[in-house]
Amino acid sequence: MRGSENGDRGYSGIFFDWDGCLADTLEMWMELYKLSLRKRNIRADEQAIVRELFNDWSGPARFGVQDVDAFANEIIHGLEQRISEVALNPAVRITLENLKQAGKRTAILTGSKRSFVEPVLSREGIESLVDLLVCLDDVTRLKPHPEAVNRALESLSLPAEQAIMVGDSTKDIEMGKNAGIPTVLYFPDKNRRFFELEWLMSYRADYTIRDFRELLDIVE
Repeated sequence: MRGSENGDRGYSGIFFDWDGCLADTLEMWMELYKLSLRKRNIRADEQAIVRELFNDWSGPARFGVQDVDAFANEIIHGLEQRISEVALNPAVRITLENLKQAGKRTAILTGSKRSFVEPVLSREGIESLVDLLVCLDDVTRLKPHPEAVNRALESLSLPAEQAIMVGDSTKDIEMGKNAGIPTVLYFPDKNRRFFELEWLMSYRADYTIRDFRELLDIVE
């Protein structure tokens, strides 16, 4: 874990990304992107897909996708069809339970649709551990714009200095910084397939963790 100049300070609000952070979905997203690109005779390696498409609904146009709306709907439909395959990342449940017991407020800020996230929260029995869900359906401006963070701060009646953003991607780190709150990069070993650590670290998250249980020391 790498700390920053924030030193020892507590946080009342902990905001999480969903895909690749709380939920183990990156491989699913990759498969669906590859399939939809292949149908359009567009070739791209995995690193290009991660950098241009992950967490960025404006990315398909840069790949030369002409039917952007149809492309996005294909991805969303594919995700919804595979909801039963979605699992939580290790230590997510116990971390959320500990945060709840400590009186922390939690929110999920995601670029996915509510119809993809809510069924998993319900199936895993953790919906009561999350105070707020801000999805693609709820915002007009996507990551890294700070709209989702600002909505969470307002909804949970939290000042920015009491909140912290946890995510696995550059968009999550940028969004937190754009909202003026500290950030935590979640980078387990399995994410090495999708992200280059040096690239992620260049965005200067305040902390880096490999296991969610490390987060408990940070927020306290």
